[in-house]
This record gives sequence, C-alpha cells and structure tokens, in this order.
Amino acid sequence: MSKEIKIDAGEVKKTLKNAKQAGAHIHSALPKTIKGKNELSTTEKIEKINQQLNDLGTSYTEILQKQLAQTEQAVNTMMETDKAIATSTKRK
Repeated sequence: MSKEIKIDAGEVKKTLKNAKQAGAHIHSALPKTIKGKNELSTTEKIEKINQQLNDLGTSYTEILQKQLAQTEQAVNTMMETDKAIATSTKRK
C-alpha cells in the first residue's frame, strides 16, 4: 500500500473553476420580481418568499466562493509543502 497522497493539480483546479462558474449561475437564474401589476395577498406572499429565496441564493453563492477559495489555497499549500519535502529529501 502506497503512503503517498497524489494530487492531480490540473484536475483539482478544473473542478474548482467549474464549481465557481456553477455558483455564479445559481443567483442569475432566479427572477428578481414576480409580482408585476397584481395586488393579491397571495402574490405578495409569493413575492416575499421569492425575495427570501434570492437572499438565500446570494448567501449561498458568497459562502460557496469563500469555501472554494479556501479549498484552492489548501491545495496550493499542500503542493508547496510536497515540493519542499521532495527537495529536502533529495538533498539528504
């Protein structure tokens, strides 16, 4: 059994890029308003729910972007550490 952790940096970065793009599309797919010219109480309730959904989508996208940035930084740190260890091992 191998004791190495192998990271395909290209594949990780490609996956992170796809996730970032998907997160950006979540918010843009939601309508900004539903109400139009209707004055019905049901429409007002739906409008409120829609606004909450938009707010939730915005929050989710912000959290997703932060998480993706942290993941990307962690991958870069692991790659740098691996390179440093490999260089250190070759010197011995």
